[in-house]
Amino acid sequence: MRQFTHRWKLIALASLTCAMQSVPSRAMADARQECVGRYELTIPGDVDVALTIPTAFSKPQENPIRFSDDQPATHSVFIYDGTFRITGTMSRADFGSILGGIKTRVSSSTASTDENTRFEAIPVGRPDSFAWAGHRAAGFYIYENGRAISFRESSSDPSSARQRTEDVLKGLAIRHANDIPKGDGVCLPDMFIADSGNDSARQIGVTFRLKNHPDVTIFFLDEKALAADPKLTSKQKSEFVWGYEYGIGKRIKLDGPMPYRSVKLDGREGVATSATITRDDDSTDYGYLATVQGDSSAPVDTPNLLLLVERNAKYAKGNAPVSADELDQIAKGIAASIRRRPIQ
Repeated sequence: MRQFTHRWKLIALASLTCAMQSVPSRAMADARQECVGRYELTIPGDVDVALTIPTAFSKPQENPIRFSDDQPATHSVFIYDGTFRITGTMSRADFGSILGGIKTRVSSSTASTDENTRFEAIPVGRPDSFAWAGHRAAGFYIYENGRAISFRESSSDPSSARQRTEDVLKGLAIRHANDIPKGDGVCLPDMFIADSGNDSARQIGVTFRLKNHPDVTIFFLDEKALAADPKLTSKQKSEFVWGYEYGIGKRIKLDGPMPYRSVKLDGREGVATSATITRDDDSTDYGYLATVQGDSSAPVDTPNLLLLVERNAKYAKGNAPVSADELDQIAKGIAASIRRRPIQ
């Protein structure tokens, strides 16, 4: 695993500086480091991060991960040995109401003769928190520093879900957005989970939005490669994302006479494409996609990586939206910065 050196920081910042020279009239804040899953990347300016809306803690919601102004982040996903919901906009009182309902349900279930509907509390050892376990599922709720977090894991093995939940709880710590932790573990928004470098399931995708250019969103995905996954090349994955999987627009036109270009994410060879997007309302936008497919049989963790940078002009909020060339330069700078997070 590579060491994150001072030399690399200079290279990444230089790349982003060159990328932003094409937009001098739209100067952004200083570049900042972010971490997603087991990776980190450099983003050219302050960002908003899409999080779970509070109502999704109580019942299923369409597009439950959104920005504070309700713009959906449809690609975001928070899975690490279970599924997370993370929000920074829930009051302590609202969290207490949700937690009270969960505690009541767990307490009243102890008299059930059906093991599938019987739950018990798990000791947590931290305030404003509660953990539970059932026959095939377990989870927890935590409120700390204005953040509400929930976790749920299901398994056909009755002991597996509880063990994973306890392990996640043990490693979980709240972090500030600019903190890049060292040591084995994974980053999710506002949190870090220390571990031994291993996990059974990891699909962590976070969507950022540039504060000075709210028309620009940056989605980065760290996804564990599994043996049961379809065996796609990076080009096939790119075609699938543009054409089907992400529902980006009703028409996608890849730019250039040879649209599939070579790119490296964390030193691994992949494919990059730029596209003109026709949205469902017939508006025109632009996007950049870089994909690197993982290897489930590799001796070390070799995940699928995906970077999608999009312009959505309707969210420009009075600013002139970035051009296709400007978006491409921003995206290339970010792609060049992606590296495995250091463990020392």
